[in-house]
Amino acid sequence: MRVTSDLLNKAAISRPLFEPLSDEHERPDEWSGPLGFVIGGFSRPSMQAERDGALAEQYFAAAEVLIDAIADRHIADYQVANAALFLYRHSFELLLKAGLPPKVRAEKDIHDLGKLSRSYAHHKRQAGEAVPTWIIRRCDELAAIDPGSEAFRYGEYGTPKAKDGKPTTDEIHVDLLHLKAAMAALHAALVEQNWLIRMARGETL
Repeated sequence: MRVTSDLLNKAAISRPLFEPLSDEHERPDEWSGPLGFVIGGFSRPSMQAERDGALAEQYFAAAEVLIDAIADRHIADYQVANAALFLYRHSFELLLKAGLPPKVRAEKDIHDLGKLSRSYAHHKRQAGEAVPTWIIRRCDELAAIDPGSEAFRYGEYGTPKAKDGKPTTDEIHVDLLHLKAAMAALHAALVEQNWLIRMARGETL
């Protein structure tokens, strides 16, 4: 592969990616320059639940951007399929973890959405909140394809099973518009029960 000379400018190959935050990075709002990411320090929430929730929002927003780019014909669906599905899936894993009590969350370094959703529902019930059964079903559906958060990252998919336990076909289609609507519904339902995210958005409880 030949790399064009315009890509090999001095800054592109020698300037560090991660630089100390300074006054020159200050800006009046999120749309002004210089554009960039602030990592660590005061940008990192102190509570684990806040971190989980904030990251969940980022992954969900990124998934939505990819889905919209496909719908707007800016990129082909097959080019970002795994990336979009992974972003959605990881968003929900983090949302479920954000909804667990701190002591329980500290012991829940697992990735199975089915188990996480049941633990989430259990602790919500103990707090007097009901979790709709369709949330568990949707998490189970995602877990059947990607039980350990590796399928969409590495292409190692699980094989969905029918009610009788027999494997179904390993070729599966995901309708883009249905995916977006279903993921939006699941996201809204989990955020509704996550007061940290709603508070960060400025919503009243």
